Amino acid sequence: AVVSTQSTGTFGASSAGADATVDYPKFVAEPSESVLEKITKPESVTEAVDCTNPGTVASFVGKLSRVMSNKTSNTSNEIVDSLLSTSFAQNSHGILTNELLVTMGLIKSEKKDFKPESDVENMLRLMAHAVGQEYFPPSSAKIISAFVKKDKDVLSNKISDCTELFKSFQI
Repeated sequence: AVVSTQSTGTFGASSAGADATVDYPKFVAEPSESVLEKITKPESVTEAVDCTNPGTVASFVGKLSRVMSNKTSNTSNEIVDSLLSTSFAQNSHGILTNELLVTMGLIKSEKKDFKPESDVENMLRLMAHAVGQEYFPPSSAKIISAFVKKDKDVLSNKISDCTELFKSFQI
């Protein structure tokens, strides 16, 4: 089925199913689990995020971690794959990695009033998936894994089944 894009970024009616009702710019601004459940094209989310801005990308991944659930984890991983593969291709790997670490709450932001907008456990789940993907630079994966390892004891207290999760970071 063909889905037409209107100027608002909302997809018009089609037989493509649930994705037809998603307003991607609105979802990027204010993610919700109910809308996340309707997404069938993760690349459409990527198109609505400014992938040239590492802070914006990391912030959105953090917001996504707050609304994802077991039911939406596959879709969330696909969105993060699309988003990060595009963003790593367009940005300094070091800057994007740093922004992800800040969003994960593993390093402090230079902004005094910054509060991470992420769910610690879900953010770790998203990053555990992402660091093992081909698009994820090995140097960035090593840096994130090192910070996760450094904070392993603190993170273990916040996460129920951390053993499997830590394996993804080769800890």
